[in-house]
Amino acid sequence: MKQRTFLLILLPTIVLACAALYWGGDYTSFNLVYIFCFIFLFFFAVFSSSTVWQKVIQVVIYALIMVAQILINTYFICPFEESRLIYYLCRSLGLLIVFIPFLVERSFFYHSIDKIATPVVGEQSVLPYSLLLYDRDKIVSNIERVKKAGQVLSKVRLEEIIQNLPRHSSFSYVNDGSLTDEYFQKAYATLNDGYIYLVVAKTKTAPSEVIGLFTNKQYNHVSISFDRELHTAISYTGGEKILPPGLNPELLERLTRNNDSAVLVYRLPATSEQKRIILGKIQEINGEGSAYNLLGLVFKFSYQPNIMFCSQFVYTMLKTADLNYFENNAAHVKPTDFVELDYHRKLEFVYEITLRETNAV
Repeated sequence: MKQRTFLLILLPTIVLACAALYWGGDYTSFNLVYIFCFIFLFFFAVFSSSTVWQKVIQVVIYALIMVAQILINTYFICPFEESRLIYYLCRSLGLLIVFIPFLVERSFFYHSIDKIATPVVGEQSVLPYSLLLYDRDKIVSNIERVKKAGQVLSKVRLEEIIQNLPRHSSFSYVNDGSLTDEYFQKAYATLNDGYIYLVVAKTKTAPSEVIGLFTNKQYNHVSISFDRELHTAISYTGGEKILPPGLNPELLERLTRNNDSAVLVYRLPATSEQKRIILGKIQEINGEGSAYNLLGLVFKFSYQPNIMFCSQFVYTMLKTADLNYFENNAAHVKPTDFVELDYHRKLEFVYEITLRETNAV
């Protein structure tokens, strides 16, 4: 009861603080918030039950995140004050990155005491050794993830992501009719194929690599296709600066253009009527408009029905035709869930595409 009361008080306080920072905060205010978060997590780490090395690693990581936040605030947020639209988008970015060190703390350093068994008589020497191994493996894993984060969050990739932000909208439709009549003719010609195809991709693009820091997965994009050769593959994408972000034809060249990229193609049995239902829904979205749910990647929420990200879209389409083989909130579905949660083996592997070769099955 006390915990629930505490949360009821804490959550509105956080919301009000964020609103005040967004509307009234200036360059100095944002930096002071970043510094305050570092100090808070510094003492949290120091007084935690972690080992000395874990505490040192945590403090170093939090310090690096604080420096990165201040640099982003200096070089990417403040310079856009003259353009109001970009200015408010950048302020949103400045507010979002406030939560990064807390996400890191929860993802990398949070331990549940319930997972550790209480030793009984005669096992006292076993438990400390097992804990030592656990801590060692955890530290090594965290160091590897930090190294990866440093590579992913390079200046070049951050610039690419930030420059692309003004094209997105998580509150209104910016994509209207990107799928042509020719596309739907091709798609309807496949009704008797007997399958719907799921395309799970490891693209190695800057956005997918950033998403991978939070999902800890290599494959961070998924598409849906009505034919085996993927001529009708579509998904929610950024549009590659060619089309507006939202519901777009899938460009296979984009999926396999980077080193170590890969595409896994699966098929799911579907009747002609089920495929027709999905196509009807896609035509409806294409006519109404769409947008890529960028904020939904973090907050797991859609402001409007046709604002989605890739896995949210694919799951929604499957559920529309009663083809979903696992139950979940669409906004919480990750691309790898389509394979990992296939407990009843509904999917059949078809083939793999890599940058260098295609291995057909």
